[in-house]
Amino acid sequence: MWILEEGQILPYLRIHYPVFDQSGPVDIQCIGAPEGEEKPLEPDEGGLINYIFRVSNGKQSVIVKQGRSTSRKNDKIVLPIWRNRQEYETLRLRHAIVPQYTPETYYVDWENAVFLMEDVSDLAQVRKLLCSGVMLLGLAEQVGEFVAASTFYCSEFYLEAGLFRRLSACFRNSDMRSIMENWVFLRDAPYLTHNGNPVLKQLIDRDDSIRVCCYELRHKFMTQGEALIHGDLHTSNVFADEERLKVIDMEYTFAGPLCYDIGYFAASLLAQYCTACFRPFPSEEARRTFLSYLLSSLLELYHSFVEHFTEFWREDAKPIYQRSGGFCEHLTRGFLPDVLGFAAVPCFPQITTSLTPEFARLDGEARIQAHELCLVLCRYLLLEREQWDTMEDAVQAIGAVTQIYLDCLE
Repeated sequence: MWILEEGQILPYLRIHYPVFDQSGPVDIQCIGAPEGEEKPLEPDEGGLINYIFRVSNGKQSVIVKQGRSTSRKNDKIVLPIWRNRQEYETLRLRHAIVPQYTPETYYVDWENAVFLMEDVSDLAQVRKLLCSGVMLLGLAEQVGEFVAASTFYCSEFYLEAGLFRRLSACFRNSDMRSIMENWVFLRDAPYLTHNGNPVLKQLIDRDDSIRVCCYELRHKFMTQGEALIHGDLHTSNVFADEERLKVIDMEYTFAGPLCYDIGYFAASLLAQYCTACFRPFPSEEARRTFLSYLLSSLLELYHSFVEHFTEFWREDAKPIYQRSGGFCEHLTRGFLPDVLGFAAVPCFPQITTSLTPEFARLDGEARIQAHELCLVLCRYLLLEREQWDTMEDAVQAIGAVTQIYLDCLE
């Protein structure tokens, strides 16, 4: 196996991708290079597991991604090399469904676990934009459409049953999905060294109500193979500007619950919301505007997902489902509890085991308060998720509980 380092990228491309012009200067950047390396960059979530290089000659720019048998950040974590092939295949699949939201792939090398894809660095990572207070007005609508399309058209509602079963078997992905099964739902991540908030960790670990709900949703995650899902759709894996959006990092793809991806992305918005209550803004008016934007985005995200899913159903569902009367409406009415549950649960590890960029921007008392608010909100959403009839009700409750918490601090 050819282990790619920065100095080997150009010889590799000369052999495997000769259409890349090397006649002039070529710039190579290692995505996620830590401080102190020859070309230090801001640490990037994309470099956590894989080895990723951006190669540009001024006219062409490609991403070279290699999957190895161990994690980039922790060589004690053993990973299947074939995950790289599965990511390439799911990128191709989703590009066929939603090319406007999926990077194009150029080349794959099975033997060396390498593929080349479109460089989306002309867009900005959504997490960094939100952490800087930038409001992308089309974000929620576009993410909702991406998830609705990529789940519906990879589900048995659209695909012939035998084909869907073969697709599900092809993307079983048991090694990668087990990472999420343990980290998201059990808060077990041996590759993370940050211990989080120890007091709140004890509260969460001793809370039987949280534990039962986490196991219930974990069981759904493990057993409800309703459609191919992204599996890791958070704001670091979405790049956007005011008009365009691209989704990356699809190596966790498997057949899972229809609502998981929307809930998981909503968890990123909830984390932003909790930290925005305490991080500096130019004015309190600017803070209120940003918080209102995040709550509106939660609403728009959910409604975009449901409305686009319903639209695709009406246009392209199999005849057996076209004749099913109100089944689509019945199905989508059941989305809300799962979306809220899958939004709440991923926030708990951000309190107990991992310091995500949203919370890392806060220090001292501000971080503690953001963690506390996150726990209060997510516990409330998790335990009461069956009680709300509409997403509007849930978002209104988020605002009300936030105000109660803030009043208690005064």
